[in-house]
Amino acid sequence: MTGALVFLGPALAICLVIASIHGYLGMHVLAREVIFVDLSLAQLAALGATVAALLTAEEEPGWQAHAMALLFTIVGAAIFAFTRRARKHVSQEAIVGIVYAVASAVTVLVVSHSPHGAEHIKDILVGSLLNTTWTNVWQTAAAYVVLGAVQLVLAKRFIAISWRPDEAEEASRYVELWDFGFYVLFGLVITISVQFAGILLVFSYLIVPALITRLFLNQLLPRMFAGWGVAIVASGLGIWASWVWDFPTGAAIVAAFGAVLLLAAIIRAMVPRSA
Repeated sequence: MTGALVFLGPALAICLVIASIHGYLGMHVLAREVIFVDLSLAQLAALGATVAALLTAEEEPGWQAHAMALLFTIVGAAIFAFTRRARKHVSQEAIVGIVYAVASAVTVLVVSHSPHGAEHIKDILVGSLLNTTWTNVWQTAAAYVVLGAVQLVLAKRFIAISWRPDEAEEASRYVELWDFGFYVLFGLVITISVQFAGILLVFSYLIVPALITRLFLNQLLPRMFAGWGVAIVASGLGIWASWVWDFPTGAAIVAAFGAVLLLAAIIRAMVPRSA
């Protein structure tokens, strides 16, 4: 058991670090009704890293991969921010879906002639948590502290745009620029997370805790703390199942999130709304 804790320790730690900020951002995503925006930004980040790997012919991601992933993510942030007013005519979720589909298709095209293309696609989807080191954990935690501090400073503006969009548009002429800032910060978080957790797991950390807590709670702060609890339980269950049954770690955690969500939905159906 001690050997398992030593081996899986960095993977569990990076999951908890990822959960620390993704649960909060996930509530914004649900409020904005752009559920798949994180998938689109994650896929754009993965596409940028893939393009950089193709151009530099490097097996391991270097600074070029991170820079290209960030560049592609910023492009996506601009698209989503400056098309927000078009939601009155075209669902923004449709735009998000189109960006995701195109980015996914281009990624497949880019890796189609790579000898490690299939493995690369697998890493994009479910990540490679077991390759995480404690150095990765501390660096990611430090980056999230900085990004979380910026989110905290700008929280009042971002919350208004997410939960009261019409009022925010009336109060500010530059709401698109504020929205762009939110998506850039959001994209930075996604760019960091996806290299360890993969697209499916990043999506789970963002959406599932936020969705479960919305079934039972209304206030932002209690939902955030409860969301952390959900993420901790799902991470622990997934990593335990991965160790016991030799499952891929990322996929096991995603399945654990699904099981926890199903259990929460059953409980919600059994508990009267008045309670």
